[in-house]
Amino acid sequence: MLRYDAAWLIEQYRDEVGAGPGLPYSRIGGAGPYEVIRTEEPFRLHDVLGLTPRLDYDEPVVRLVALDGHTLRVQRAAFSDGVKSNYAMDGPGELRQPMLAQYGAKLPPLCDPRLSNGIGTAVVVFERADRPYLPRRAPRQAVFPAGYHCTASGEAVWTAANDFDGLFTANICRELEEEVGLTRADLDWIRPVAFCREFLRAGKPQFFFAAATSLSDEALRERRLAAINRQLAAGRQEILDDVLGEVSAETVKLCTLECVANLAFVPHPLPWGV
Repeated sequence: MLRYDAAWLIEQYRDEVGAGPGLPYSRIGGAGPYEVIRTEEPFRLHDVLGLTPRLDYDEPVVRLVALDGHTLRVQRAAFSDGVKSNYAMDGPGELRQPMLAQYGAKLPPLCDPRLSNGIGTAVVVFERADRPYLPRRAPRQAVFPAGYHCTASGEAVWTAANDFDGLFTANICRELEEEVGLTRADLDWIRPVAFCREFLRAGKPQFFFAAATSLSDEALRERRLAAINRQLAAGRQEILDDVLGEVSAETVKLCTLECVANLAFVPHPLPWGV
């Protein structure tokens, strides 16, 4: 269980340096470039909750072992390790309160073996005229359900790649194709804009990206509907055919915490004041 309350999260981790006003994130890196060093020994979670998540497929994901300047030390972990740790924060007997009692109003260190700390990726794609493309999440999504969200997001999957583009940029491009039907060839450019730790999931690392496309609204919807049909055929739905038409100081309140953060990290002023 997770408590989606930005003000409350910021208060819980009040001794952290926040990434910006109202953002329940701590910024630990910028746009890079980053070097990747792989640790081949897989992570073994110190499982204190004993949860048994029901998953169709337990993907291997990229865990952050340490960050030293622009050097990422990473290792393989199971997605289920995150479900049993970073995703299990605010239910009865779950992890946030014991960790706050141990560490005070600070995020746990990355070395705490009770947390998987799989690295997430998220991207906001900007359409023509710099309008962000923000689909609504399906209501039964396990995280950030039903809000207007980043164009795509997801855990970085462990592959044979040993560089940033291969592990992280390629991953968020895969998520874009799965969620909204956009391929890397549909993008004019894509690049990382920030690396953060997220308060919601007790310091889970997150790379934020920005990208741009010159596709028309009709082409975007055609790709989106095709992606939704593929999702339904596979027995799951990640997004709805519903896109936030205009981002303003009011409508941004309908966006997920992750989406608001991603918008805030875009390296130029935005007219709605995020």
